[in-house]
Order: sequence, then structure tokens, then C-alpha cells
Amino acid sequence: MSDAFDSVRVVDEPTAISLVGLSRDTWDRLRARGEAPPVTKISERRIGYRLIDLKVWLDARRIGEAPGSKDSA
Repeated sequence: MSDAFDSVRVVDEPTAISLVGLSRDTWDRLRARGEAPPVTKISERRIGYRLIDLKVWLDARRIGEAPGSKDSA
């Protein structure tokens, strides 16, 4: 049950930026272009990012194949 909750856990924006390894300026540019991960509205004045959304966003930005991912036929 802990794994299921961890995947939908919401972190604040500074934590999300740190987790994905970007600068604040780069993050702001991505958001302005609509290329940042989806936002979760926590309250009227507070937003955050679900960990699963950060993972999906990072996975979508991968380039190439992971080592060993192709069949060696």
C-alpha cells in the first residue's frame, strides 16, 4: 500500500525542480511553453507535482534505448 501512495504523493515546486535536476529558470521556461509536468492544485493558492507525473514526464523525455533493452538476436 505504501508504494501506491508514494506514486501519487505530491511535492511542492522547489522539491520537484530539485528532483528532476533543473534550474529554476529552466523550469520556468518549460512551464511558460507548456512543456513542464502537469500541476496538481493542492489548495486555492498552492500547487504541487505528483511523483508519478514527474516520473512519466522524465520517461517521455528519454532519448535512445537503455543498455540491454534490445534483444540480442
